[in-house]
Amino acid sequence: MASIIFYPDKEKNEKSLLLLSFTFNHERLRLSTGLHVPKSNWDQEAQKAKPSKDFTEENKRLRETVNFFLDKYDELFSKGIKYSKDEVKEKSAEMVDAFKVFTGRKEALAANRITLISFIAVFKERYKNKVSPGHLAQFNALKTHLENFQTKKEFRVDFNTIGKDFYLRFTDYLKESGLKPNSIGCHIRKVKRLMNEANEDKLTTNQDHHKRDFKVITEQVDTIYLTEDEIKALYGMTIDHPAKRKIRDIFVLNCYTGLRHSDWPKVTVEQIHEGNLYVRTQKTNEPVIIPVKPLVTEILKRYGTIQIPDNHQTNDALRWVGQKAHDDKISKGDLKKYLKIRTHTARRSFATNAYLAGIPMRDIMQITGHRTTESFLRYIRVTKLETAQKLKDHPFFS
Repeated sequence: MASIIFYPDKEKNEKSLLLLSFTFNHERLRLSTGLHVPKSNWDQEAQKAKPSKDFTEENKRLRETVNFFLDKYDELFSKGIKYSKDEVKEKSAEMVDAFKVFTGRKEALAANRITLISFIAVFKERYKNKVSPGHLAQFNALKTHLENFQTKKEFRVDFNTIGKDFYLRFTDYLKESGLKPNSIGCHIRKVKRLMNEANEDKLTTNQDHHKRDFKVITEQVDTIYLTEDEIKALYGMTIDHPAKRKIRDIFVLNCYTGLRHSDWPKVTVEQIHEGNLYVRTQKTNEPVIIPVKPLVTEILKRYGTIQIPDNHQTNDALRWVGQKAHDDKISKGDLKKYLKIRTHTARRSFATNAYLAGIPMRDIMQITGHRTTESFLRYIRVTKLETAQKLKDHPFFS
């Protein structure tokens, strides 16, 4: 609990300098407010100068001073976290510096201190024109997790606390929050990115995030793809709900373009010239030319300008579509695949089907944006039997 009390110093020239005592975390700061009032006009119980009409500016400044210290305390000391004596001393000095700025006795630049969590805003501003808005939005999720972790686990998050203990406790917290290994790994990767950036800015010298035990967690996910026959069966399924039917149609369309969900709104009739779709992708900012099937044009003409919900809403609709496809038994084979379809399934289906159709990998990679055959082969979902079927008609096996 923090509290502030004002009291007058010895009177000189019929006025007294008002001092303040700010108590918090077993620490006490005694500072000058820089304000002077006659002792006879100071009301200690009311904590203001009287009569009020004669000391309007002084009393206003005192109220601002109270708000300043309480706000600064909330900023520096997170609720539920136990701080060591050294940490309290360090934050006390920071508070004094900030108060000197508040009273005009010190330049603001000297008192401003960036923490790891506040550095996220700096990072986002720095890269707002260099990476996609979707990628930057992921740092908002990291910020929320760090703040919640700091409060719930009573662990102070800052540049100098990012080490093995933070790693173990933060990853445990993320697991408890229901995150999967790959999502946890994404958050750890972002922490490492922020720490690298902060090191370059000379905000910290801590290098513990480079140690081997501060690793990015990954898990091989058996992500599905839909075959050509399964895509056609899905497209032929009767859906009475117009909004869900539209999402199904756009999903099918993008099973033949291989674009990320962030680029789905860019697929328009106007972008198609002589049978090719011309798109500049959001993630890589590179132009892509994709030959389109008549089905793509057919769907585009049906809907005109396509307004597509965000990734979360689209995936919710696809869960509904997949459940119906499963329940209606729309095709032979593994019906459980339909329960797993998400926005990214369209892109993976495009790449895998194109590969199985015999299109050279390099040509497919020009569309998907994969830079190495190794990353491409990890991306597609091809079984050993499918590979054998693909190769059986090759002249080598004739």
